[in-house]
Amino acid sequence: MRTRRVIAAAHSTKLWLSTAQAVADQTVIVTILILGAWPALWTGWHVVAGLAAAGIGAVLLGRQYRALECMAHEASHYNWTRANRRLNDLLAAALAGVPTGARLDVYRASHYRHHRRFGTRDDPDLANYWQFGLEELDRGNILSFARDSFSRMPAYRRRWKVTSTGTGNLPFRPLVWALVLAVVPAGLVWGSWWSALAAAGLWLIGYGVALPVVRFLGESSEHVYTGSKTVFESTVSNLGLLQRFLIHPHGDGYHTAHHLWPGVPHHRIRKLHRSLVASDPEGYAAQLRHRTRFLSQPVRGLRQAGRAGPQD
Repeated sequence: MRTRRVIAAAHSTKLWLSTAQAVADQTVIVTILILGAWPALWTGWHVVAGLAAAGIGAVLLGRQYRALECMAHEASHYNWTRANRRLNDLLAAALAGVPTGARLDVYRASHYRHHRRFGTRDDPDLANYWQFGLEELDRGNILSFARDSFSRMPAYRRRWKVTSTGTGNLPFRPLVWALVLAVVPAGLVWGSWWSALAAAGLWLIGYGVALPVVRFLGESSEHVYTGSKTVFESTVSNLGLLQRFLIHPHGDGYHTAHHLWPGVPHHRIRKLHRSLVASDPEGYAAQLRHRTRFLSQPVRGLRQAGRAGPQD
């Protein structure tokens, strides 16, 4: 009975918190782009340091854009607010859809099929796993995994575009968003159009290269369909600290709990996961399919029943 009350309470949304989170994600992106444009003014050996900083900035941009995509995913389940679904969609479209290029209506239609028709021919994620052989990715070492991933990524990216932005749509809104909020301001802040060009280049790498990589790494790590009979068996939670920060932000790593209760918002999903581990050590905790290292294969059962596992 207590577990039921915990699960019911976990479905409570907080519009202000989800809105603030998306605004914060956008703010970090703008900050990275503006600060990342500063090295364009450097000379001599400082150029090497500037290029290194730009590389780190591009990776962080990929993470931040993925975080906004996760917020769009939250909105597709009306997890920003269920009290006013129109407001849920308007805010999510403006704060998460515009910067990333995702269309909430297109994405929701595809993602709902994933949840409601899970494991059937109508499940778009299952189609992706079969078509691109995502379960066969070689995780033996970083080089083999990178080789397998990059060989699949172009086709997977085209498939994502169809299911999230619609066919024939160019990233016009993300480009305008970046120009208005980051590229032009970078030129004004540093007093140089070279800085504006550097910010544009950094955006192009972060949005056009780093984001698809982070997205692929995340979405290819969430399920093992082969040999599984239930949603619980076939869903993988990615619980490592680096995974949750870089690849699966905003609670996306707790993917099993999400599939069992997709109406639980991002700011409550971790607490629900921990509660389930503590209250059901012989069921949820003992049978949970998860990984704590990026290259590892998923295993069943947390090492320390009654706790949220070694990741905490």
